[in-house]
Amino acid sequence: RFGPRSLSTACLLKPPPALPLASMVKLALAAAFAAFTAAAADAEASSKERPVIKVVRLLQDMQRELTASLEDDKAVHEQLDCWCKTNEREKTAAIEAGEQKEAQLESYLAEALAKMQELKSKRDATLDEVNRDVEALQQASTLRMKENKESVVQDE
Repeated sequence: RFGPRSLSTACLLKPPPALPLASMVKLALAAAFAAFTAAAADAEASSKERPVIKVVRLLQDMQRELTASLEDDKAVHEQLDCWCKTNEREKTAAIEAGEQKEAQLESYLAEALAKMQELKSKRDATLDEVNRDVEALQQASTLRMKENKESVVQDE
């Protein structure tokens, strides 16, 4: 039989502050059911009503289910918390690596731009030298042809 002292006090424990709202609501319901169970047990002891015993058992079963659900919620919360911390650590490391790579690439681009400018200036200088050489060759060819014509005219 149930008496006023047969109830467990497990339902009266307070949840940790980091529990989800659904778990706290479930615990509050469990506490309310436990209080109702105690009142029902007192009434049952005095009047011996069988339907009340069924209600008390039903409420106790609900209390056990809510406690089990609370444990599941705690486990899920711990897993999500761990996942969040791990994910944040990984993303932070990836961002830092990306920023370092960006700095390296910017440095490489600056070096490549400087090298391109140097090569352009060397190319321009070489083209100027080639143009001067072509002009000198043309002048020499013109002079040679002129001398050759004068030599042919004198030989005749």
